Amino acid sequence: MLICNPYEIVIQGMTNNNKPFRPSDWAERLCGVLSSFDQGHRLSYHQWVRPILVDNIRCVAVDRKLEQISATAFNFLMDFARDNDLRILDCKALLEEQEHKQISLTDAVAHGNTDKKQKQGTNPHAEVATKPHALVNQLRELTPVETTSAFAALHLLHSNIRDITQFQELVLIQQAEGYRLLGIFEEGKQNAVTVCGFRIVTNFVAGRHLHIDDLASHHSPIADEQVSQIFAALKSIADKENCNSIHADSSISSDNNNMHHLYLKHGFTLCSHKFSLKLS
Repeated sequence: MLICNPYEIVIQGMTNNNKPFRPSDWAERLCGVLSSFDQGHRLSYHQWVRPILVDNIRCVAVDRKLEQISATAFNFLMDFARDNDLRILDCKALLEEQEHKQISLTDAVAHGNTDKKQKQGTNPHAEVATKPHALVNQLRELTPVETTSAFAALHLLHSNIRDITQFQELVLIQQAEGYRLLGIFEEGKQNAVTVCGFRIVTNFVAGRHLHIDDLASHHSPIADEQVSQIFAALKSIADKENCNSIHADSSISSDNNNMHHLYLKHGFTLCSHKFSLKLS
């Protein structure tokens, strides 16, 4: 049963070449990015963004009002769909498509070809072979108006930042303090797949240096080619800014072991311990 509303746009968990989108909980994760705590201190989905199930295919329904209320959030969702080649339909088009499928299925049963039709494409979980294609990595420093393109990648690193509006506010505060962003874009995608946040700072210990605050990617681990691109760009920026070194912080959690190896692999050395004290 179709449960979307006429005024909603549906992002369907199928690519344009009929391949199911993974992971299986992608719709809940995407809606979770825009979720917030209600008055009862419970986490709830956004008023105009919700996960739905259509013919056993996970989808995200987006109310058109969201574009008026928050164009940033709306564009983020549409860019996510386009970047991952997901189908975008309005509810009416999806309803007509489901009716057409039902008619086709009825005809197939009448002619005794139900099994054949299912094998040819009515199974929503059928894997469709696709030819791999080369990805073109374009690296550039993000302008202030492009910062939302870094949200998807940085959200993976800072999952506590759930709201794209909050993300923008924090970026603006940090930019006033010298924070800058590099992003790598794959061909045809609007959101950066790999992001590096950094700033130029000066202190007694290291003098004037470039400090890496954030390094995150949709790829796990980060592709070697993209890491090399990022570090080459940072070295060039550091040289132009008259820096004498590049520093980076990395959590000591076991989840971050790959990042430790990444820095060591690219010539960084472990030169200090970092201590922190949380204040109530």
